[in-house]
Amino acid sequence: MERERTVIHLEINGQHHYYGSIANMYEFYTSEELGITYASLRNYKLSYDHPYQNKKCIIRKGVLLSKSGNRGIRKSEHAERG
Repeated sequence: MERERTVIHLEINGQHHYYGSIANMYEFYTSEELGITYASLRNYKLSYDHPYQNKKCIIRKGVLLSKSGNRGIRKSEHAERG
């Protein structure tokens, strides 16, 4: 079973950065640095097929696929599921 997590990909000044949410990205960059406010980017309906781009940056929304492990499950719980 795989889990999906949203990933925000920011390309700015030739560098690539990855964040778990739009709000998380704004903890590291200001609206002035990105060229768009948090509220405007939320209203933009950012998606995989609809990235945001201006003269300062490119912001994409994607999905991080990760394997669901059995960490944190006790052996007895794993046997019951299984």
